[in-house]
Amino acid sequence: MMIAHIVGPNGQAQTCVVCLDTGADSCIFPLSFAAMVGLDPLQMKMHMTGGCGSAANPTYYADVEIQLRYSINGVASTISFTTYAGFTPGMEAQGIGLLGQIGFFENFATTFHHKARTFTIDVK
Repeated sequence: MMIAHIVGPNGQAQTCVVCLDTGADSCIFPLSFAAMVGLDPLQMKMHMTGGCGSAANPTYYADVEIQLRYSINGVASTISFTTYAGFTPGMEAQGIGLLGQIGFFENFATTFHHKARTFTIDVK
């Protein structure tokens, strides 16, 4: 898990914890985060989605910027990308976002080091 900033089209941002999820089709966040970044679900495209045995939930999609901040040897940097992300009530109980195939894994080579409980993201 890592800390991310979701930035809406008008520059409003929400800080949250995100989990890299290789099984998630796209980047998904709790529906409440949409309002926090200045998005109106009534103006967004909606698709019914589900996952891991959950019932289908309405998921509202919009383009957002996602910023991942990290530090290597004390030097802070940011990975930033724009993606068509979903916002769904199905993620409210978790309170975190998922970075999935579309938006994240399609753009960044990521290696999971299970034994060390770490991962690396190639930002070339």
